[in-house]
Amino acid sequence: MITGHDTKKRRCPLLGHEVHFSYCRSPGSETPCRKIFDCWWESLDITSFISDHYDEETVKRISAPPPPKTSTLLDLIEQARKRVAENPKQ
Repeated sequence: MITGHDTKKRRCPLLGHEVHFSYCRSPGSETPCRKIFDCWWESLDITSFISDHYDEETVKRISAPPPPKTSTLLDLIEQARKRVAENPKQ
């Protein structure tokens, strides 16, 4: 059952406070948090849990390293430029 561990809690290194496993499993999207393996490996068999409940593509996506910060920043700058160009009076 996918919700079997949802009431377990731990401190989230990204948010800085305690969260339930249910948040890590679906943090505003259907894809689990990219840090779920790092955070939960001591408390439960997270590798088996993920492989039992998610398809191979999702497992690859959350197992992949995050993009470099410079790349992310450049993407955010480009998005901001486009917004300003589309709405110059704001």
